Amino acid sequence: MFCDMDKKEHFHRLNKYFEKSKLGYNLLLGGSKHFGFYPKEKDITEKEAQIFLQELVGDKLNLSSSNIVLDAGCGQGVVSTFLARKYDCHIEGITMLPFEVDEANILARKLNINKNVNYSLMDYNEMTFQDDFFDAVYTTESLSHSTDIRATLKEFYRVLKDEGRIALFEYTIAEDGQFTASELKIINKVALGSAMDALRDFRHDEFQKILEEAGFGNIKIENISENTAPSLGRLRKFLIIPYYLFVKPFGLQERFPNASAGVEFYKMAKKGLIRYNIFTASKSREIPQKQSR
Repeated sequence: MFCDMDKKEHFHRLNKYFEKSKLGYNLLLGGSKHFGFYPKEKDITEKEAQIFLQELVGDKLNLSSSNIVLDAGCGQGVVSTFLARKYDCHIEGITMLPFEVDEANILARKLNINKNVNYSLMDYNEMTFQDDFFDAVYTTESLSHSTDIRATLKEFYRVLKDEGRIALFEYTIAEDGQFTASELKIINKVALGSAMDALRDFRHDEFQKILEEAGFGNIKIENISENTAPSLGRLRKFLIIPYYLFVKPFGLQERFPNASAGVEFYKMAKKGLIRYNIFTASKSREIPQKQSR
């Protein structure tokens, strides 16, 4: 469990990372913070692939106009505004980054969808929403930034209505023993530099147990690594030269986590050490029992 000092240090690293990365996200991903989904045998652009992934979020949650939805880690509002426009649902977006609240509101006004969305500065683990409030919750590559993944999932459970749905678009990694020493060192440096403090809890074929402990049922896992690989490959092309000329020779992976991840994670993903998954589940009507860790 994180103490207040740990949280303060985590939020400092988180804000520093995203402030430093903002220009790169805007240039390479149009302000979004998620990879694209490339259907097999389709030649599409990265922007089109991002829209495919955003459509997957709505499909997995079976969204409708009557739904109230939580975007946990809303970024600059790219996914939430897309879903609000498509389904005419109401979305509450939360983030721990002040600049993202501003950017998301600007985008919502630009798209004339601001009546359907609301953005707040809020910690995953201490949400102010009432119990049984949301019909659905989703994350898109934001959950590893939690300071305590078990506490976060319990909060998701609390704010969901009975039979409410979650869809988590997140990475998982292999057990430590499957990595080489140098690979493990890179993983740790990237996680520290990007404030992905919960990444070590996202293990292949194990994360569903944490979902079960939080009370979720009907858990399904879909490995879409092949469909997101082109996004990672595209990122690698942009970053491979500066990485090998500057970052790796001087051991600066922690200071440049995006460049390090773009190059090194690509190689690890090819070996199956890193996966991209969709986790879907629903809230059980039974209150989860405390389990030993």
